[in-house]
Amino acid sequence: MPNVRLYLRILFLLAILSFQNCGTVLLLNAHQSTGEDHILESIIGNMTAGLIHYWPLNGDAKDKVGSLHLTAFGTIGPTLTLDRYGLPNSAFHYDGIDSWHSSDPGAGEPILTGTASFTFSAWVKGKFIPTQGGGIIMGQGDGLGFQLMNDVCLQVRVYTTNQGTGVVSNVSPCGVIVQDDAWYHITFTWDFPNNRANLYIGNDLVTSAVYNPNLPWTSGTPFTLGYGTIGGGSQVVTIDEVRIYNRIVSPADIGF
Repeated sequence: MPNVRLYLRILFLLAILSFQNCGTVLLLNAHQSTGEDHILESIIGNMTAGLIHYWPLNGDAKDKVGSLHLTAFGTIGPTLTLDRYGLPNSAFHYDGIDSWHSSDPGAGEPILTGTASFTFSAWVKGKFIPTQGGGIIMGQGDGLGFQLMNDVCLQVRVYTTNQGTGVVSNVSPCGVIVQDDAWYHITFTWDFPNNRANLYIGNDLVTSAVYNPNLPWTSGTPFTLGYGTIGGGSQVVTIDEVRIYNRIVSPADIGF
């Protein structure tokens, strides 16, 4: 039953990844040398290579890989809630009015620079605002924003600007998102060598856009969850498992 055993071990290690610093998981089987262990190390290695920031949001908003810890703001602030598996205190809910997380403005650049490849991945569940100019579920100052919008249909939008000038706007087509308050895994890749930005919902590439590499977004601003200045405010949303890589990673290799 080697295949069944390997499958169960993969499931076990993937569960561990949801709760621990991903960079330490490979140590679990470092002393073994079976074929199964090599397969497991390959799988986990693909998920963790180049991972520079990881906020599992299990009870707090600390960065489990880097040092970009997030601070809660608002009268009530972000509240812990159920994640996509129904586990309590394993995701954060933002009320769209007065709750958000933010990094320290002096803590460093969360996504390197606007002229380097990166991958952004997160699980989100929320309300889709009926305008393009609505709130932002997460972003980086006036440069990068993720948005749930309901302009002509339910869509996810990821866009960047440079000093207010639009550079890239990736919008999922109608029919990919079908309901409010359902969990969706979003992945955004910024491929600098090929000047291309890709947006994935689940494992599906839903939109791709070529950008001008000479117009990166403004860097050095705080990274935020539940709010973004680029879109003018907050958005009702629950966020979980936020990851940033300094390379291009497919959703399949991230694992979810």
